Amino acid sequence: MTRDERGFTLVEIVVGIVILSMASVGFFALLITLTQSAVIAKRQAVALTMATSQMEYLKSLPYNNLAVAGGAIPATSPLPASFTKITNGEKYIVKTSISYADDAYDGCGSYPTQALKQQYCRNYPAPSGAPATDTNPADYKDVSVVVTDSSNLQLASVDTDVAALVAETASNTGAIFVKVVDGAGTAVTGASVTVANSTTSPLVNVSDTTDQNGIVIFYGLPPSTSGNKYVITASQTGYSSLTTIAPSGSLVPTYASQNLIAQNSSFTTMAIYPQGQNSLVVETTDVSGNPLANVKVYTKGGYKKYTATTDTTYYYDTLTPTDSRPVTDSNGFATLANLVPGNYRFCGDAGATSCAVGSTTYYLAAALPYGGTNPFNPVTVPIYDAASPPTTTFTYNGNQFLQKVRLLLTTSASFPRIASMTPYDVSLATGALTNIAFTIAGTNLPCTSTASSCQTTVTFSQGATNYPASCTGSSAGTALSCKVTLTGATAGNTQMKVTANGFTLTIPAGPPLGGFIVSP
Repeated sequence: MTRDERGFTLVEIVVGIVILSMASVGFFALLITLTQSAVIAKRQAVALTMATSQMEYLKSLPYNNLAVAGGAIPATSPLPASFTKITNGEKYIVKTSISYADDAYDGCGSYPTQALKQQYCRNYPAPSGAPATDTNPADYKDVSVVVTDSSNLQLASVDTDVAALVAETASNTGAIFVKVVDGAGTAVTGASVTVANSTTSPLVNVSDTTDQNGIVIFYGLPPSTSGNKYVITASQTGYSSLTTIAPSGSLVPTYASQNLIAQNSSFTTMAIYPQGQNSLVVETTDVSGNPLANVKVYTKGGYKKYTATTDTTYYYDTLTPTDSRPVTDSNGFATLANLVPGNYRFCGDAGATSCAVGSTTYYLAAALPYGGTNPFNPVTVPIYDAASPPTTTFTYNGNQFLQKVRLLLTTSASFPRIASMTPYDVSLATGALTNIAFTIAGTNLPCTSTASSCQTTVTFSQGATNYPASCTGSSAGTALSCKVTLTGATAGNTQMKVTANGFTLTIPAGPPLGGFIVSP
């Protein structure tokens, strides 16, 4: 019997079926793709018709009516920034944005810097004969219409410029430039910026988003020459938010609200930081390490309100404007969420106020972070980058937190307390372990200008080896200047003991941090 008479073997049939199946899968995948493409193309055509229709409607309106709610142009009766239409059972969202543009044809407006003028005055440089300064830089309006589906997929977009029918005249308005950067000074694109002033007529409440340079410009704003009434807020998803404030007496804000003079401009830079939701775990114990429950923990930090170093008010303050102090659980733990990355302090500036259990005041003997490098205050909540998550986090109740701190608390007002130590690290590589000079700032650290009669003793230890320090200070007990020799120490943390007024403050050898950190 020949091969042709035998027919196909079972293996050949199986192989044929597999090949046919693969071809079928590929065919159907192609068919699905083509069908989806056809559907999207049809929806894009519908969306383009909607966008064009909306644009024609906008072009038919009086020039002064071209402003949208929540947009960059002040208006008493703004148009809706978006609306929804349903066609053939599909939802389309039509979004409109309108903003002013400055063109160099009639000169450029008043810009804070030459670089900004070159960048944002269109068609720069100005032609010969143009005025040195355009007193009305809101030359025409940029109008953009974007249509998306319910999942925010952009289906169509149309843009145009619209100019007023009459020649421009000198303006009694001004402009505010806002730049938004991150902690490294890098421009933040797409940040939402709002400018509001409740004292002008008409009232101002306008918004826009930053461009690729982190800048947004608000033209046509009425002047407001005193009181810093123009309040600016910057925010971005995944970042901290920041609002400017007015001066307080002689105190100058770190981020100041603005005044605005007619035919002039103001410029401000605002820093927002990538932040995580789960910011900080607070662990409260007594000075012997026993957990303390039901402690109301006073915390402040993040954005500093004013530039003066003597002023220690912050945007984040769990006592101001209302009492929002976290309360520790039965194991002595509490958590803080959505903290602006930066430095935080506990129980007041001197660690002596507003940490309490009921009516009993607890004094902060030491705040000891688990992460970072500084073993005492201030405790730093790090920046969180979702694209590059931190390698070190701290688990509590199944959640990962960016920082953890142990607060050693005491009810004795005479107990020695440490606020900071500088420096806090030494290196074995340099071999500089002899006569290490360091300073300690704190409270209840009485001493004299002679080391032999200092009433406060400071000792470091590793294992069974003790390293006593020699210190000088004053009767005020707020600072010590010390020297210590750590010959024989190995890489790792040292345990620190401070004895004064009949009490001994023992800082753990880690974790958490505390005392000298000996690096390899």
